[in-house]
Amino acid sequence: MAKPVAALLALLWFQTTVFAQGLTGIASGYSAISGPHAVLWVAREAGLFEKNGLKAEIAYIRSGSTMAQALLAGELHIAQTGGPGVIAAAVGGADFSIIAVALNTTPIVLMGKVSRMEELKGKAIGITRYGSNTDISARFALQKFGLQPDKDVAFVQLEDYPGIMGGIQSGRIAAGALADPFTDHAKKLGYKEIADIASLGLEFPFVSLTAKKSYLRDHPDETQRFVRAYTEAIAVYKNNRELAIKVTQKYTGIKDPGILASTVSFYAPKLSRVPYPTIGGIRFVLDQIAVRDLRAKNVTPESFMESRFVKHLEDAGFIQSLYPKR
Repeated sequence: MAKPVAALLALLWFQTTVFAQGLTGIASGYSAISGPHAVLWVAREAGLFEKNGLKAEIAYIRSGSTMAQALLAGELHIAQTGGPGVIAAAVGGADFSIIAVALNTTPIVLMGKVSRMEELKGKAIGITRYGSNTDISARFALQKFGLQPDKDVAFVQLEDYPGIMGGIQSGRIAAGALADPFTDHAKKLGYKEIADIASLGLEFPFVSLTAKKSYLRDHPDETQRFVRAYTEAIAVYKNNRELAIKVTQKYTGIKDPGILASTVSFYAPKLSRVPYPTIGGIRFVLDQIAVRDLRAKNVTPESFMESRFVKHLEDAGFIQSLYPKR
């Protein structure tokens, strides 16, 4: 009984605090501790949610598929996660819509103890979870090099990037799907870059905001304010390098200034100023899902997109105001 009582007390404290401050409570979360997820962290640390009348409760929930379950259960209102997990759930009947995409390509790099993709044949690589960003990115790369996922190369679920790093170190896997800042950390440990998937020019909703369609219908004002804070956080990440580094250090636990600096340098130009979800990015994910779920062939990308919140900010000139001409 101790855990439910503790959880109830925490919730009551949260609701009381929100009421006292005159802010609207909203539950959100992120599914990875890699560099591009810093957008949500920046929004929190820079006080952008409070600026928009929100008291955001932010939770770390490992992997996009687990995040989809939390959204479906109503434990979260808006989630920052990868597209694959939530789109797969939507294909299965969940009433999800992607409302913004901060990073519309994959930053995943395959790294490990071998030098070439061909050397992975007969070995295992680490991902976070099946159906996640890391999973779909790795499968895309293997197929590009003529290898068949699951047949030529085994996949091992290791929950998160630190878990993948540990799997390489222990020898359980020959390589892993990693993103900055963990790619730089892997290089310092002597692991080799096998494939830079970002260089393949893939359009892919790697970091997105997702909510249930029912929540968007019933809470359009709260959603608009959340997207406004989030969009401003993208600009802060791009324009305030010192804060972006500081926040990335806090949430990833990495202290090496060189790794932190290179992480921000890598992601800042890649984050979308106007974070629309795109038909091409969602179509790519649907094509990957269709390999194991034929229902994905019978739906359109537009049915999983809701662009009006970003469009409102763009039409009002808000986004342009975040990037004044110098």
